[in-house]
Formats: sequence, structure tokens, C-alpha cells
Amino acid sequence: MKQKMKKISVLTFYKDKEETTSLLQQLGVIHLETDKNAYDDNIKEHQEYLVQINKAMQIVQEANGKENPGKPNDIVSVQTPGEATSRIISLQREIALNSQKIEELRKERLKTLPWGDFDKSKVQLLEQQGIHFAFYTALSNDFYDFDFKDTVSQLISTDGKKVYFVTLGDQPATLPFNQVPRPERTVSEIDTALDKLERKNEEFLQEISSFGDYLENLEKEKQEVNNRLEYQTTLLSYAGDEKGQIIHLKGWYPKATEHKVTSTLQKHGIVHITEEPKPYDIVPVMFKNDGYTRLFEPITRIFQLPHYYELDLTPLIAVFYPIFFAYCLGDAGYGLIVAGISLAGWFTFFKHTRNIALLGLILGVFTMIMGIVKSGSIFGIPLEGSENVPLFSYLSRFVYIPDDQRFVFNAFNVSLMIGVIQILTGVISSIVNKAMYQSALAAMPQLGKLLIILGVLVLFLANMQNVEVFKPYVPAAKIALFTGLALVLVSHNVTLPLLKRIGSGILPLFFIFTGILGDVLSYVRLFALGVASSVLGSVVNQIGMQIMENGWWGVLLGIVFLLFGHGLNLVLAVLGAFVHPLRLTFVEFYNNAQFEGGGVEYKPFRKLTD
Repeated sequence: MKQKMKKISVLTFYKDKEETTSLLQQLGVIHLETDKNAYDDNIKEHQEYLVQINKAMQIVQEANGKENPGKPNDIVSVQTPGEATSRIISLQREIALNSQKIEELRKERLKTLPWGDFDKSKVQLLEQQGIHFAFYTALSNDFYDFDFKDTVSQLISTDGKKVYFVTLGDQPATLPFNQVPRPERTVSEIDTALDKLERKNEEFLQEISSFGDYLENLEKEKQEVNNRLEYQTTLLSYAGDEKGQIIHLKGWYPKATEHKVTSTLQKHGIVHITEEPKPYDIVPVMFKNDGYTRLFEPITRIFQLPHYYELDLTPLIAVFYPIFFAYCLGDAGYGLIVAGISLAGWFTFFKHTRNIALLGLILGVFTMIMGIVKSGSIFGIPLEGSENVPLFSYLSRFVYIPDDQRFVFNAFNVSLMIGVIQILTGVISSIVNKAMYQSALAAMPQLGKLLIILGVLVLFLANMQNVEVFKPYVPAAKIALFTGLALVLVSHNVTLPLLKRIGSGILPLFFIFTGILGDVLSYVRLFALGVASSVLGSVVNQIGMQIMENGWWGVLLGIVFLLFGHGLNLVLAVLGAFVHPLRLTFVEFYNNAQFEGGGVEYKPFRKLTD
């Protein structure tokens, strides 16, 4: 469901717009139509500062995610969030510069390492005495075959087929080898420099890590900057000529808050005009779902919000999505794990988003029930045929939807039945939506589609499937079918003359009949995914049991295989159980409900922090 909204225009003297804007922000319930392209130096400054805060927070979070020997809170000495932001970014910049130098030193060390840790002072002393040094590299065969004659050479090291050597003499030598520059530093000097930079980076990283408990202050500062940014953007969004002195701002507020809005504005002497939304208005959407249904709003938001002039389908998603998820996951044991993880997350990793944990718990419980009712499987172990286990024997009584094709209500047929029910629900929703927000005439084509689906369904079950319970309703089904055909042909496009309308109605009818078949068959995926997860679980069990037959080491290896196999199967099954129900919801269901979407989320102009 959605909150009813009202439109408001706030008028003020141009010199009072800052005071008016502050009041609107404190009021905190009006969704203002601001100019998203508004820009000035203040906005630029706030945006740049926000970027710096986000960057600083990310740096601290990454530093605290590493293993650091630092002692949080022992280093922080800044007084303001701005100083903290500047210090964190400065430290990160120093770390980056040092890391670049460290990389260069490591490359230099690799080049210097073959020459050993020579004493530069002695080399310089010999050069002062007129002895010339030259550093060379060569292939080992060429080096040993070469006649150096009067040139003194000294082999320093070898590296595979490559040799490193030096020559010395009274005159510079001229040799047919690759002469290289003399290393500027020895390995020891490079190692000393490396150690110094690495220790410096560790100190910087420790200091960054010490800002961990300061993140809350940075988050508050971020929200405050957002407040100022929104305030400045609103100031620049007033319409009207300042020479005329009166400027105005438009917005929307929930009808339930009308008394609060009007009384506050009247109290401060601010002129305002309120009115009901018009069909052409882009009205922000605010959900009005409570309790259980609210948990499924994140699923609705994955696609699009409904616009103001159509039904919110979240309550219906809250009915079908858990059933689809449980049908796809299809194993009570896996449902138990999903519920257990969600329950653990309630107290740990989901403690700040407990709605997600509660949603996971609901989906897990649904799966536990469906895993028993449909097919009867616990961690790939079928309940039927496990009479030697008392618990399994007891639970096998509740397997009402078996895989056995001899039963009418088998897993395959039930998946199609669920699809038909959701499709019919979608069509009925579209009829209600058209009637509520447009007119009864606009709902006629969808009413015709509903009658066609019901008529075809009854005729198929009665005449082709010989289901006795539907045979008495065959005459009514024929009437419904022909009535539906007539409604679609006559009312699908009322802007056309009657004869042209009937002629052009062939195409909508074609899409209805082909759509029914395609949409219903899409729900087979519920059955297929459920069977796949159960079968894979059973295969994992068989292989694991075979491994365990090979002594004590086989038992250990078998347990590891069972944990790995079921873990992998669970991940794949949960992924499929999450994605495919979304596909059925956003394609088949939304299509039959004629969902348009494109709604703008209600975001009131208010302070994020007090």
C-alpha cells in the first residue's frame, strides 16, 4: 500500500528564504521539488568535502581490516572531523609515496644483488690511486673463452648462463661485453633504506588504524555535510523573479502529516497553498506497509517503485515470494541452515539490518515446511523409505505433494497450479488498478483476459484432462470464454471506430493466448530447481557414504566431502531460489498485473542528524 500525498507550494519573501528553508528542513516531512542541476561554490565545496570524508572512512575501514599491531585510540590527537579527514588522507598519501619508493628500491636491489655487498670506500680509494673499475655482464661461454691479456678481470657471480665481472687497470678497458653502470648503493644500504621505509609505513598504518573508533564522528560529519548540501541545493531551487520579491517552492507531504505541516507553517506566518495531486503530477511514493509485508519492500525496490497512480504489489509479493523460494530450494535441511544463519545474523552481522535477518528467517522456515510437504527431503535424504529413522518416519506422514506422477497433486502439477494462481492474481490486480485509478471502461480488456483464462482453464481440465469436478462448469466456461473474447475485441482501444477496433483486436487476443501458455510453463522452473537441489543432495550423500566405507581415513574424508558437497549445493540452490522467483515476479506477474513502475521515492527534506 502507499501513503496518500498532498501537493504544497510554499511562498516567501526572497530575503526570508534562508529562514524559510531552515524551517522546512526542521519540519522534515516535505519532499521538495529541487533543481538537481543547482550549483554554486558552496555546493562544490560541500561535494568535495563529502568525497574526502568518504575516502577517509574507506581508508580507515580497510586499515582496520588488516592485521595491524597498532593500539587504537593511542595516536588520535585531532580535534575536529575536518582535521581527522585531512590527517587520514595525508597518511595514506605518505604510505603511497613510500610504497612507490619501496618498489623502486626492490628493483634496484635485484639489479645490485649479483654484485654482492662490496665496500664502496675501498673502490673509491683505489680509483683515487688511478685504478679504473668497470662493471660488465656476459654469457658464461663468451667470458671463459675470451683472452683478457693484460686486463685484470674478476668474476663476481653467476646467474645461470650469465656472469657478472669487473675489470681494473691503469687505463679504461675496451671489451666486447655489456658494460653496466656501477651500483650507486650496496645491498646493505638498500636493505637499510627499505627497512626504514617499511617501518615508517607500519607506523602510518597504525595511526590510520587508530582512527577506527573515530568513524562514528566521521559518519556524523558526513550526515551534517549532506544536511548543508541539501540546504544549499534547496536555496537555489526557489522559482520566481527576485525583483518581484515573492519566490516559491513546490513539494509533497503525506496526507497523514497535514495538520503538522499546515499548523507549523501558519505558526511561522509562511504563506502556502495545498492541493490534491493531479493525474499529470509526478507524485513521490511512500510505502504504507506494516509488519510482515514491510519485510518484502526491498524485493519491490530491486525492480522499480510503483508510480503513485497504480497499486503497490508488495502485499502480493509477500504472499508468493516465500512460497516460490521454498519450492525452489526444496529441502528442509537447507531451510534449517538458512533459518539458522539468519537467526545468528540477527545478533551479529545483521544486527543493524534486522529486517533482512527476519526475512531470511521467514524464507528458511517456509523452506523447512515446504521441504517436508513437497517431496519430503532433508539434506537430500528422502523421508519416504526411511522408516528406520523414527523422526523421518513420522515426518513422512506430512508429504502431501510427492514427486510421483500417479498423484494429481504432484510436485510438477502443483508448480503449474501456483503459476496459474499468481497469473490470475496479477490479472485481477490489473482490473482493480484500472478501475481505481482510471475508469471501469479501462478495466474491460483485462476483465476480458481474466474471463478468457478462466474459460480456457476449465475447458482444458474438463475436456482434455477429464477432471470430473470441472465438467459441470463447461457451459459456464464457454460463456466466460466468448464473453472475454468480445470484451477484448470491443474495448481494447476505444479511440478506434468499432469495426477497426474489432479487426485490430486479433493481435491482443493472439498475445493473450500465447502469453497464457508461455507464462504458465515458466513456472515449471519451480519444480525443476527443487528437484535439482534434492537430487544433487542425494548424489552427495551416496558418494559420501561410499567414501566412508574405506576405514577411519575414509570416514574423515567422507565427512569433509559431505560438508563441501552440501555447502556447494546449498549456495547454488539458494542463489537459484533467490533469482528465479524474482524473474517470475518481475516478468510473468508484473506483466499480467500491467505494472508500469517508474515511481519516485519519497525523500523528505530534513536533517539527517540533530
